[in-house]
Amino acid sequence: MYKELKELSQSDYYPFHMPGHKRNVDDTLLKGAFQLDITEIDNFDNMHHPQGIIKELQERMQKIFGGDKVYFLVNGSSSGILSAISATVPRGAKILMARNSHKSAYNAAYIRELDVEYIYPDEIKEWGINGGFSPEKIGEALNTTKGIRAVFIPSPTYEGCVSDIRKIADICHSFNVPLIVDSAHGAHFGLYEPFVNEWNCPDASKEGADIVIESLHKTLPSFTQTAMVLINGNLVDQYLFERYYSIYQTSSPSYVFMAGADRCMDIIEKESQKRFKILDNELKRIRDMAAHRNNIKIIGSEIIGNNEIYGYDPTKLVVSAGDMTGRGLYDMLREEYHIQPEMALGRYCLLMTTFMDSEEGLARLYNALEKISENI
Repeated sequence: MYKELKELSQSDYYPFHMPGHKRNVDDTLLKGAFQLDITEIDNFDNMHHPQGIIKELQERMQKIFGGDKVYFLVNGSSSGILSAISATVPRGAKILMARNSHKSAYNAAYIRELDVEYIYPDEIKEWGINGGFSPEKIGEALNTTKGIRAVFIPSPTYEGCVSDIRKIADICHSFNVPLIVDSAHGAHFGLYEPFVNEWNCPDASKEGADIVIESLHKTLPSFTQTAMVLINGNLVDQYLFERYYSIYQTSSPSYVFMAGADRCMDIIEKESQKRFKILDNELKRIRDMAAHRNNIKIIGSEIIGNNEIYGYDPTKLVVSAGDMTGRGLYDMLREEYHIQPEMALGRYCLLMTTFMDSEEGLARLYNALEKISENI
């Protein structure tokens, strides 16, 4: 797709069509993006009925990420969650939904006027964060509450906790109920075998979930708002999903976003293993440093097997520092060391890493945490 868009931008075709900037790149800081920003003209396919380069893009995504069917999202994972719930749960029917679901799941329940039964994650009290979901409790809920049409849970969580998707999917399927997994923070799962083997973090789609929603932009090199839906098996009505997909997705998809996703896959195919190895080594170095300090703690593999946690995402750094609040650590990293964390809550601060992090950036984080541990 990127190649085709570049060729168009260098051709002598004059654009008497949307968008309004007409690819006129003079005096703009957005030159590269404007050159690629077009609408659904001849030879550039239709995202809502893909037959050409968008179909090829989605097939390429399927090859890399799996799934029987893959749909590209330009409205973020939120649009995928809205589509998934709407397609599997009739208006007014029951859904078994995680209490720590993303707000888009609550929006879907509101729009569809659903009868929501909640399933609660286990809690890691030491850290004050949500753990995983008990397969047995999900089975008990399906057995005692009649009429549940779908199960919806997040895995991994924002802080990186992974549930036993294989076991949960098997239980759901024994009741003929589809499992929807919000894996917005897990698009990188399954791409680097050492993480899968050492941290028990396989891709939810490969573990039997019927619908998996993943954000490309959260953990992979892709533009904000780019995401995808992976559908497996025959419990999901593909026609209904595509109907709601067309409702919640814009009718004017960004070709810049789609080209960015295409480039993202180039990087995954050509560079990711080398980059993942560097990240893996640096993360081990950071965790090892923290393990030998009294004042710095970072969640590691020790939580696996407790609090219904099947696995953990090692690229998430959940950090606490002595008696500091999470916000205090967040502010110190930002103001004194010019390191911008993802968020802070309670007594911890969350830092997200990806294989696009530079060795220099990871070294700066190592040095900052080391100095903080010495000075508190």
